[in-house]
Amino acid sequence: MRQITVNRGGVAMLHDTASPTAPNALALLQLPDLAALTEDQKAGRACVWGGGRLRLDTAVDLGETLHDGMHVFPQSCWPCIADRAYRALGPHSVDCEPCHDRDHWRDCPIGGALHQLRVDAQKLGQGACS
Repeated sequence: MRQITVNRGGVAMLHDTASPTAPNALALLQLPDLAALTEDQKAGRACVWGGGRLRLDTAVDLGETLHDGMHVFPQSCWPCIADRAYRALGPHSVDCEPCHDRDHWRDCPIGGALHQLRVDAQKLGQGACS
């Protein structure tokens, strides 16, 4: 089961509660080069991929990270998450046997998580940030 929660700062986060071994779909998305981000992107005020300003009620927390001794708080909009989940499916599915089979792609925890993240993000996202 997927659950979207809102933290104390009003930021939406997606969690997969189906299984303790289920992959965190957001963690499967590759962040851009942190050194190339603007100060607003590092602070979570702008989308790490599209660069558009984020609102507290719609921003998605991608998890705090440490870069060159500084804390970075990457966040994204839902449309960019949908796009990145779609982009991550291609390289993953190249060597994944279940992902090649129309009847068994849901058997792959990574492919299934990325697909579901894309679907959920498309439902939640309106417009684009950039």
